[in-house]
Amino acid sequence: MWMFSCLCILFGGDVLTSSHAQEGVNLARRGRPVQSSTSGSWVAANGIDTSPYTCTHTATTDNPWWRVDLLDSYFISTVVITNRPTCCPERLDGAEVRIGNSLENNGNNNTRCAVLYGVPMAQSVSVTCDDILGRYVNVIIPGSLKILTMCDVQVYQKVQKSFMKMNFTSILDMSDATKRSNVLNELKTALTIKGLSNFTLTWKKLPQKVQLKTSLNDTSMC
Repeated sequence: MWMFSCLCILFGGDVLTSSHAQEGVNLARRGRPVQSSTSGSWVAANGIDTSPYTCTHTATTDNPWWRVDLLDSYFISTVVITNRPTCCPERLDGAEVRIGNSLENNGNNNTRCAVLYGVPMAQSVSVTCDDILGRYVNVIIPGSLKILTMCDVQVYQKVQKSFMKMNFTSILDMSDATKRSNVLNELKTALTIKGLSNFTLTWKKLPQKVQLKTSLNDTSMC
């Protein structure tokens, strides 16, 4: 009686998952800004151009606001706002930072993260937003005949990272970078179906090959 055997190749590796946003990346920089009105050349885009000397400036209106569309939803941890360097720092007093996914009332009904007071001229204030989920970041000053002017707005997400240790059988040569990439793409598709979004997968530790010889009647590995 012949006994047949098969050769299984067991691969194991560590996968690092993280959000699309990288640590320390200013999400507002690549966003689309708009404001309720514009005075002169002080356009909404000046708020994300990283220069402390080009500023936004609305006309004198009721409830002036500025908004940046981040183009995707993120769990926002921090918003940094820089006051204008030349005059009138008190104009920023009472400004509310709001974050969310709704454009109702131009986004000004979204969750309030903070209210600003006493930001010195040409200085920045960093507010913690407790990972509020949102695509839109608004700054609004409630009240009659107000002016909203800012010189820089930065938005950051706290990147969440986790590791998955995987063991799997394969007839493929996992030393090939293309095949490793295909495995991650298949895993990403499966996780997306499960409801996860806005993440990336990378190999933290490349797969290691282990050869296991087993009987044909043992189907636990082959």
